[in-house]
Amino acid sequence: MRDAGQDGFHALYPSAYRSVAQARHAVADYAIDCGFDFADVSDISLAVGEALNNATEHGHSADEQFGLACSFDGVDLVIKVSDRGAGFDVRKLLGKFEPPSPDRGMGILLMRTLMDSVEHDCSRGGTTVTLTKRRRLH
Repeated sequence: MRDAGQDGFHALYPSAYRSVAQARHAVADYAIDCGFDFADVSDISLAVGEALNNATEHGHSADEQFGLACSFDGVDLVIKVSDRGAGFDVRKLLGKFEPPSPDRGMGILLMRTLMDSVEHDCSRGGTTVTLTKRRRLH
């Protein structure tokens, strides 16, 4: 279900854990095509995997899909993961210094550590996470 082109791609995936790997691999392939090195592709893949897992786990709706869109302007790779779940107040989570439980709650911190920018928008019914990674010039 991927629509690819020079300006990026967008796709809808079934809201199921098996879709997370497919979507993560699509982003990694796109990042490679954009000239990102192995280390950055690994970081991008891990951060996007966290966003995709969250969309799958928390973003359930009647249509049971999550959206993925990628674009690259020659410098910044922008990835958007969207779902139609209830959303949440990310400011409350970011104010905490400890995860909610010992084995959960580190995804947002991980995304923010690995990417240059991470934004959450829960204003339109659902959640859209926008992750940005700047390509390093060697």
